[in-house]
Amino acid sequence: MNLRYLGDALDHWKGSLLERLQQAKLLTDLAADAMTSDSPDWTHEDLGLFATLLRISPTQIVQHQKSLPINRSGYFAEITHPTDIFLDPDTGIATGRVPNVSQYLHPTELHGLLAAYPSRVVGVYQHIRAVTTRQRLSGILSVLSGNEQPFCCCSYESSTVAMLFFSRDRARVEAIHADHGVLLGRHSASRTHLWLPHEVA
Repeated sequence: MNLRYLGDALDHWKGSLLERLQQAKLLTDLAADAMTSDSPDWTHEDLGLFATLLRISPTQIVQHQKSLPINRSGYFAEITHPTDIFLDPDTGIATGRVPNVSQYLHPTELHGLLAAYPSRVVGVYQHIRAVTTRQRLSGILSVLSGNEQPFCCCSYESSTVAMLFFSRDRARVEAIHADHGVLLGRHSASRTHLWLPHEVA
């Protein structure tokens, strides 16, 4: 998350999705990590606004002593929350070499969070550029499948961004995907997709 984008329409979109899933008890004891790439510029009030936009309590925001751009391993070691978590990187999941690593979540970091608590759901914000959303997500899931531990994912997609929900617990991901289907009805085929282990292997 970058401070210059705080409060834009996408923050409201993220909050709407997270609120619905929490109300449906499909995300439980949720924490959110802003993954600030410009952390020295953020104030306590900025993090409070971030929480408000996500429609969660400020106490649900993961606090860090380590800086993401300076000490990634230390930063992720500070994520000790034992249940569901939402990560908000500037751009999304890296699938190769990137010019500014602080704007991305690395596949190994995502797999580490999934391995720590196999029943947890990890939500990730993903930006889309230059290709269709489904093509971009297919590429991401292909890179993530290089890990030997199976996982499932469901996506909620727009033309420029997506929200991804990962877990090693298939039933939890299927339930989130089903809720997307209830919300979207006849529009669900173009807006949401369930990625099962055999599809991402």
